[in-house]
Amino acid sequence: MKDLLQKIWKNKLQFLDFNLNFTNKNILDVSELAIILSVNQENYERYFLLNEFRIIFEKIHLRVDIFSVQKAQICAINLFKSGWIKKQELLDALQILQKISDNCEVFNFIEKMEIKVVDKKELFLKKCDQLDIIALELYKLSFDENVKIRLHKKIDKFKKLDFNIAVTGIMNSGKSSFLNALLKKDILGVSNIPETANLTLISYGANKEVMIYFWDKYEWQNILKTSSFNEELKAFFDRLVLELDIDKYIKDEALSQKINLEDLKNFSSAKNNISALIKKIEIKSDLEFLKNNVCIVDTPGLDDVVIQREILTNEYLKESDFLIHLMNASQALTQKDIEFLTHCLLNSRLSKFLIILTKADLLKKQELDEVKNYIKKVLKEKLKDENLVAKIDFLSVSAKMANDFYKNLASEESLEKSGMKEFENYLFNELYSGEKSKIALESYKKELLLELDYLLKEYELQNKFIQEKEQNLDEQNKQFLLQMQNQEKILKEAKGEISNSILELKNLESGIDNLVLLLAKQLKDRLVDELKYFKNKSQKVDIKRILMIIDTTIKDGISDILREVKFKNMKKIEELKLHLSLKYDFLKENFSDDFENFKDKISKDIESIFNDEKIILLKLEIENIMSQNIDLFDLEIKLTQSINTIFQNFNFESVLQSLDINGAFFHFLDQKLQDYEEIQKEKLKNIEDLMDKINDKNSNILTSFEDNLQNIAKLKQLRMDLLHAN
Repeated sequence: MKDLLQKIWKNKLQFLDFNLNFTNKNILDVSELAIILSVNQENYERYFLLNEFRIIFEKIHLRVDIFSVQKAQICAINLFKSGWIKKQELLDALQILQKISDNCEVFNFIEKMEIKVVDKKELFLKKCDQLDIIALELYKLSFDENVKIRLHKKIDKFKKLDFNIAVTGIMNSGKSSFLNALLKKDILGVSNIPETANLTLISYGANKEVMIYFWDKYEWQNILKTSSFNEELKAFFDRLVLELDIDKYIKDEALSQKINLEDLKNFSSAKNNISALIKKIEIKSDLEFLKNNVCIVDTPGLDDVVIQREILTNEYLKESDFLIHLMNASQALTQKDIEFLTHCLLNSRLSKFLIILTKADLLKKQELDEVKNYIKKVLKEKLKDENLVAKIDFLSVSAKMANDFYKNLASEESLEKSGMKEFENYLFNELYSGEKSKIALESYKKELLLELDYLLKEYELQNKFIQEKEQNLDEQNKQFLLQMQNQEKILKEAKGEISNSILELKNLESGIDNLVLLLAKQLKDRLVDELKYFKNKSQKVDIKRILMIIDTTIKDGISDILREVKFKNMKKIEELKLHLSLKYDFLKENFSDDFENFKDKISKDIESIFNDEKIILLKLEIENIMSQNIDLFDLEIKLTQSINTIFQNFNFESVLQSLDINGAFFHFLDQKLQDYEEIQKEKLKNIEDLMDKINDKNSNILTSFEDNLQNIAKLKQLRMDLLHAN
């Protein structure tokens, strides 16, 4: 390491400790570490001018100077040596920076370095156990039942941290075979026709069971409506009505039915007509892989013709923590694959995607490498951004080889060669070192710290009272008790002000329908202009281009509307929170806790008001209108009617009102007040009990004082343990 730093800094190398480490291993991501490592004697002045560079150093509490940069580089290299960062990810990030910085010395150093492999799942569970032990110690030191209840809830909440893994792929991508190999048991059907026609959620359960959920009547009518634009699909549903007693399964309130796992294929297989009536399937199984709250979301094929199933799949994809896309290695990268991956890379919140090439036993390693390079090349050309393509990892597996082993048809060598073990290790490392895991650990740690500080203050307060009693300072104790009692009056005042403030807040959803109608007019005008262009050029209407215009116009317009609605609502919420926090200083910390999560939920609720199903229906109707042989004037009239009808039926304003953002904010604040009030009541009761004990001539307050000192010492040690739990 010293030789490397000598090469990149020459005579500017400072005297440093080469055993330095970051206090928080999770504070910086791989790209930020790569930036730090790319700084050298030749370019440091340029980096120092960048605001983004200063922000990175603020995170690690260092100044922006040569000494601090070299110190951070040592920490980054030691972090890498510990196995905390993947070598390939760091190399990829350094390679991207080579366009603006000569970091070849660092790149070569990292490439040659051997690092130990860290089991991220084992490490995560070890940290969980460490925090659980601290929580249990706090439980033992708690003298208040309410504190014990809160600690129990925190432990339980953290135990319920779940991971949703979405698995996608077109027909014949080997999805069912792959999942059977992953679960080490034949659960899903396998064939060259779409076996799993329904969205299927597979999660852990001590008792094996399957729940089937059917569409409700309203959803079914929408399916029939959209199918009317596809002759083949319409014919299928017409036959279905004759072959099945639809009313037996499709009800006003969605019907659900429990079945045996062995009977699943009679419902989920696309060979069985009843699968068309099913919205989703939930499978509970005691398989080892599903423990630790792992849920697999098995999606219908991407080439699903039932639009509602595709919409439902997209909703689950949005909430997934990890996405695995399967491709048949012999038929990789269809047009549907390209469209799906492009959409995900451009729009998904996920920072990493995994492409698995299935049926890898049919190709040689060189051929598999050629397939991977081809996929990367095509996606780079499509996206024109190699940084996005860098978010994709590749693995190759043979589910058949793994399944043969689990069926006792092949040796363990078959399993080793299948690639499934490598995949499992990869997946768990990604899940347990990902953002969700980091946030959960930090949240658990923060909540335990709050409870610890509360207990510490209570013990210290008790000893303060005892000391003052010994010094005949009863009056001070009474004054303190009076202050605590007055706090109740202030809380009551705060409650009243919050209620009045919420009532006075104006509803900011008014006007959204006007914005939507303007968007409808903009869409109609763009389509008419496009039609005129084709007519003037005597060309046939390009339906694909028309659909692209609809997509981009609606997407951009909706984004603008949502941004406006979110900005106005968040602004009023922030202003009221700030006002209350300034006026009632003791509530400031209480209001801040979970506030970001509350805002995220409101943002998601607002985004959900635009109905994908109706937008798809609009595209189908426009496509149908465009295919009709009528003159431009009549075409424009039909377009206007169709677009306006669909947009008016959205009823955005009433949907937004139903979200009751003001009511949700009041509930959030009111809950925070209730929590604070409960804590204050606990404190008051503890103080009153203590004063009774102090005034009781038969009680030995000296023993209480000494016991409290021991507990305070234990809590301070636990606090140190908690702060260093990283």
